[in-house]
Amino acid sequence: MSKEFRKKLIVVAIAIFLCNSALFAQQLPLFSQYMMNDFYINPAVAGTKDYAPIVIGVHKQWVGMKEAPSTQTLSGHTSLYHKQMGLGGILFHDKYGPSSEIGFKAIYSYIFRITRHDNISLGLSAECYQYKLDQRNFDPTWYDDPSLTYLIEKTIIPDASFGVYAFGTGPGRHYYASVTVANLFQSKMKVNQNIKENKMVRHYFIFGGYKFEFKKNRKTVDFELEPSVMIKTTEKTLPQFDINLKFFIKQDYWFGVSVRPGDSFIANVGVKYKQYYFGYAYDVTFSDLSNYTWGSQEFIFGVNIGENARKHRSFF
Repeated sequence: MSKEFRKKLIVVAIAIFLCNSALFAQQLPLFSQYMMNDFYINPAVAGTKDYAPIVIGVHKQWVGMKEAPSTQTLSGHTSLYHKQMGLGGILFHDKYGPSSEIGFKAIYSYIFRITRHDNISLGLSAECYQYKLDQRNFDPTWYDDPSLTYLIEKTIIPDASFGVYAFGTGPGRHYYASVTVANLFQSKMKVNQNIKENKMVRHYFIFGGYKFEFKKNRKTVDFELEPSVMIKTTEKTLPQFDINLKFFIKQDYWFGVSVRPGDSFIANVGVKYKQYYFGYAYDVTFSDLSNYTWGSQEFIFGVNIGENARKHRSFF
């Protein structure tokens, strides 16, 4: 990587994390297989499964590029009180060049039974994380900038997320739809005393899909087709879209594709054995960054504690 390009990366990092910028792609971690762990996106998903899923995820963005974004997560949730409430938690670490975040989310949800097969869940996530910016090795393109101290700057940022999740259970009700508001309070980031208007930007996620079943007989599902769409936006940016299509074979193997128009194409595969499953995704970048990277990768490993193997093993 050229010295000039490294300088540009540093400038981008400062602009995103120290300024009240309209850029939003890197303020929150980016994921490729959120369809397999929608709990990370929406706190209202907590407690809506027939089991307690625990998922480990590793996302490495822009492979081959030095100091590119890298995210690690550990999440889990379960239902309580006759499946009327849900509790969960998420640990996460996100690093991008000289900046990094480490923190946790504590999540609560309440589930309303609208009909026998239709449900709406409301969820709230209380979040706290440490943001760190290491400026000791900065080689800026300008000098005497008040936003630079050439020290390690740290700050603790509290915030919250709110979500609504509608989902169906039972025959012919394999739908889901969710709305999430992240960075609800748009907390200030007091990283640098010379910049007083830093704050997180409120994000909105709209996600929905449907799983079509194709059965060999009344009890055996041969394969399933699951289209879904994700819309991501903020109050200062235009919407970004993900268009997803996933194909399940006998509920134990899957492959899928996703398209982020103007950004990337994603292919993913996975396998499930009893309560355990593993997924891998590879992103091919369309943007100008393709000159510096050969794509992004993501791994997930999950276990569904308490899942009854004799029941339908849907992932949503």
